[in-house]
Amino acid sequence: MRKLNCSVGDLAITVNCSYPKNLGNIVKIVSAVGFEEWANHEELVYTWNVEVASEGSFLYYQYEGEEFKPFTSGPVPDTYLRRLTPPSGYLMNEFIDSEQLQMNFHELDFVESESNV
Repeated sequence: MRKLNCSVGDLAITVNCSYPKNLGNIVKIVSAVGFEEWANHEELVYTWNVEVASEGSFLYYQYEGEEFKPFTSGPVPDTYLRRLTPPSGYLMNEFIDSEQLQMNFHELDFVESESNV
């Protein structure tokens, strides 16, 4: 069995969607649906319930050539998702650069605001 791209609680971006309007959405994985049929797939695909995480973005679904209204939540196959959050089990101190980079940006903003006074 192949490894899943996401798990519950992850943030993910939608990729390789069969319906182009859904590409690039940032979503939060809410719960597992399990294996189900999905358009353009011969085999069952593993599916997650997701919520759109960015304001003004929507999920669009098509059934028998007819587009449904946009939704802020719904099912998405795992094959159409790529995780944006670190996999569980990683500690933030394993990402050494991230904290320092954030501190440096903060210091730059503070220095720029003082020089503008």
